[in-house]
Amino acid sequence: SDSDTEMDIARCSVCGTQQQLLRCAKCKAVYYCSPAHQHLDWPAHRQECRLLARQRSASNNNKPKPQQQKQQQRQQLQQLQQAVAAATFVGGSGGGGAGANCSTAQMMTPAHQAQSWPADVDNLLSLLEQPGHAHAHARAQETADAEAEAEAEPKHQHHHGEKSSSYQIGLGDASFLGSGSERRYEDLCRNIISDMNQYGLSVVDDFLGTERGLKILNEVRSMYNAGAFQDGMVVTNQKPDAPSAVRGDKIRGDKIKWVGGNEPGCSNVWYLTNQIDSVVYRVNTMKDNGILGNYHIRERTRAMVACYPGSGTHYVMHVDNPNKDGRVITAIYYLNINWDARESGGILRIRPTTGTTVADIEPKFDRLIFFWSDIRNPHEVQPAHRTRYAITVWYFDAKEREEALNRAKLENNKTNNVAVQSQTQRTEPDSTTTSPAPTTSSSSSLPPSMSTGTGALNANVSSNSCATSSEICT
Repeated sequence: SDSDTEMDIARCSVCGTQQQLLRCAKCKAVYYCSPAHQHLDWPAHRQECRLLARQRSASNNNKPKPQQQKQQQRQQLQQLQQAVAAATFVGGSGGGGAGANCSTAQMMTPAHQAQSWPADVDNLLSLLEQPGHAHAHARAQETADAEAEAEAEPKHQHHHGEKSSSYQIGLGDASFLGSGSERRYEDLCRNIISDMNQYGLSVVDDFLGTERGLKILNEVRSMYNAGAFQDGMVVTNQKPDAPSAVRGDKIRGDKIKWVGGNEPGCSNVWYLTNQIDSVVYRVNTMKDNGILGNYHIRERTRAMVACYPGSGTHYVMHVDNPNKDGRVITAIYYLNINWDARESGGILRIRPTTGTTVADIEPKFDRLIFFWSDIRNPHEVQPAHRTRYAITVWYFDAKEREEALNRAKLENNKTNNVAVQSQTQRTEPDSTTTSPAPTTSSSSSLPPSMSTGTGALNANVSSNSCATSSEICT
């Protein structure tokens, strides 16, 4: 309603600022901090602006009867679907996910033909592969925080399979988009398996269809406009004044919100995650599923809804799971209508370490991608010049996750014992002993442009925020 819209915190639709805002004169519903940002966002806002303007004009007249109102809404939705299809889905499918298809091969480019990739990527990979690298404490603290909350709360199962901070998959009917599409579903899963074996990633276009995708986009934009997002964070084990320390906003510029799906106004995000769950469960349990058969995937994180608010915001090269924390598959769903990387940037670049190609993936509307979460897939988000939305979910391998939690328990016990011993030495000094000198863990020096995912340049949320949000740090 109009009153609800006025209660939302007004923000620039491009950069998210609340300062010196100007309102779009036509639809009077979207704000910008400058004419330049309005012009930048106009290709994406054009169709929505017309629709909002019509809705505003209609609301100023007498309220129509419920049946007439529903008919108008259907017509408006059809008009918006047609506009989106004309702009974005030429040759694709616009409804019901009936045209979901893998297009991974089209994204792959020989590495020597791709744009410049950081020359020190090999330094990052060699560092991550060093045994005993000084990331154990940060990893242990993160997983210990998550486990402590899981044990502190009574274990419960929601209708969507929530168990404390993680969500179970495969508990109910693992059906994709209802029924009647089994053959297409089978083909889609086989293509994903083939892509993951060959490339280490898979790209699925037209995943849910235009109508459902627009509903998800509407929920995400409502959350963002309400000010529910916070800056993405990084873990740091270095002193702020260390020469190699890098400010968080230089590493990642996204704003994020964790969503379980049972919160008010998130029903379509919940639907999305359940559909991804169905696909992941299916490819993990099918016969002859290649590398995917090496894992037992029955659990995932909450969904991380992310917004890059334009103005060149980006995320430097990093690895999601360099520390064997249990995450094996990263799934990302994009919500960006009429995206053209030549003008808007924002490409997700993945360099599979096992191959000679790179993947340049545009964050196009209703596109879903999968890739291995560990050091097989270093990746970056290149600078985005308009608002860029994505929803990410991570899936756990049961064995690796259990091992990570066990390591966290041991590390947490060691930390507690050291603290007790230190306190005892301070309160009851022994003339025959001396307090141990504090030790400083050494770490390899890295270029400031790189994010190792371990220590100063981690792709993870800080351990303090992890404890309060009950999330696997990402």
